[in-house]
Amino acid sequence: MDDTDVEAETYDFASPWLRFGAYLLEGFLQVVTLGIGWCIWALTTIGEGQTPAKRMLGLTVVDTKSMKPLGAGRMFWMRGVLAIIPASACAISLGILGLWPFWDRHNQNLMDKFSSAYVVRNLSPS
Repeated sequence: MDDTDVEAETYDFASPWLRFGAYLLEGFLQVVTLGIGWCIWALTTIGEGQTPAKRMLGLTVVDTKSMKPLGAGRMFWMRGVLAIIPASACAISLGILGLWPFWDRHNQNLMDKFSSAYVVRNLSPS
């Protein structure tokens, strides 16, 4: 176990069920706001490592090394545009890779691994 893992262990990782709820809430918010409202809202939260649903649920996407929220650029490219790669892998595996957070010790999904990120419940170490 390296120093990063020791530091990461002090954070409260979002549970797989909470993350699943965030995905459902994200879709609901996109439909309700016709996508336009969601995009505007996302532009205000993306620089803090959050999406609208993550903001509502108190979740933040943080870098695995620094444990600081991902910036707007990294959230947009790694978790937005390039997310097609892990999403495709998940689809090819018939959704099995979507269950990854249930057996990962940091509750990371494939996109988190791809973008070197964790999703934590709050930024203060517990």
